[in-house]
Amino acid sequence: MNGQTGSETEVVVYRESIGYGIWLFLLLTLLFGIFIAVLVIDLVRPISRLYLIFPITCILLFALVYLNFRRLLFEVTESHVRFGFGLIKKEFLRSDITFCEPYELTFKNYLGYGIRFGRDGTVAYNTRNGKGVKMVVNGQKKPYVVSVDDPEHVCGLLQQATR
Repeated sequence: MNGQTGSETEVVVYRESIGYGIWLFLLLTLLFGIFIAVLVIDLVRPISRLYLIFPITCILLFALVYLNFRRLLFEVTESHVRFGFGLIKKEFLRSDITFCEPYELTFKNYLGYGIRFGRDGTVAYNTRNGKGVKMVVNGQKKPYVVSVDDPEHVCGLLQQATR
């Protein structure tokens, strides 16, 4: 696989894209259903148009957040590691990763999903509880934790660059 970065082409060694699963779709459907119910009620018994501003604003904001955070991309090239959601991404040289280990992400530690600060002093890019990697990056104050399906393989790739 090849990836484009600026003017140079890099060989992608590992790429993974992880979504949130069915629960996010169900939440979006619920919000859309509430919006439709408000519109139907307004057609049957007209209410002030000001009451429509709130559901429309909520749906637009949720749609923007959903579009940006619907997928977590994790990519290792010959020289870089990239991960993030939509417009919010991190990129480091593989040689700057000084430590990598498999890590278990828990809701108890991060109190949510997306980009979260953990109670253990880490910064997580996560879409679920479960498997991930913890990376210590040279020059960064906190370790990064990222949801991945095969943490042993990812850490093996990243440790090859530090040798």
